[in-house]
Amino acid sequence: MTRIGSVPLATLLLGLAAAAAPAETFRFRVIGIECAKCAPPIEKALGSTPGVQRARVDWKSQTGEVEVAPDFDKSRLKAALENLGFEAVFPGETAKGFEPLPPEALANLDIVRFDGKTAVDEKTLSVAGKTTLIDYYADWCGPCRTLELRLARYMTLHPDLALRRVDSGKWNNAAARQISRQGALGIPYVRVYGPSGALLGQGGMWEEILALIEKSGLAR
Repeated sequence: MTRIGSVPLATLLLGLAAAAAPAETFRFRVIGIECAKCAPPIEKALGSTPGVQRARVDWKSQTGEVEVAPDFDKSRLKAALENLGFEAVFPGETAKGFEPLPPEALANLDIVRFDGKTAVDEKTLSVAGKTTLIDYYADWCGPCRTLELRLARYMTLHPDLALRRVDSGKWNNAAARQISRQGALGIPYVRVYGPSGALLGQGGMWEEILALIEKSGLAR
């Protein structure tokens, strides 16, 4: 058997052939993109996935595109997006959307609900050592429900998050008046506190909430 050093020639040639194999372009849908600000964190997550040579996201068409080797494990792409609260849908698949977690999974998350009939002390609600999201919502609000499902799934991967949900009723209770004074024009409206208890900011769009979580230094 011909060898180069201690490596058999056949093994070396196979390795070189694999290294020289051309990358293929793989396109898929990304569920959950709301605006242009969603694209950069998704591209960053995909681009940092081992085996991905290049990543691009088009927020208008809600599609992702990567260059990978033919034998690349594409389940890594799904895991990378799920870690950010998005869903990757491959060709031939049907989008599942953001489905509710089983009750036993929800029970393991740090989530507490308040009826909003009295104003809440946000400083008291924040959890030391965790990034705390105070989510003002209403049962009639469709986007609030979607956000709740995304946050719950996101929290299963990031145990350093705490969620405090405050019901704003029909925009006519104490909680609604409280956030109106803070400048909220609608819901969902989420205030994010860092592990030290400092207010980091507020927002209602998913990419805004992700940016604030990243700012806290946790959960990414």
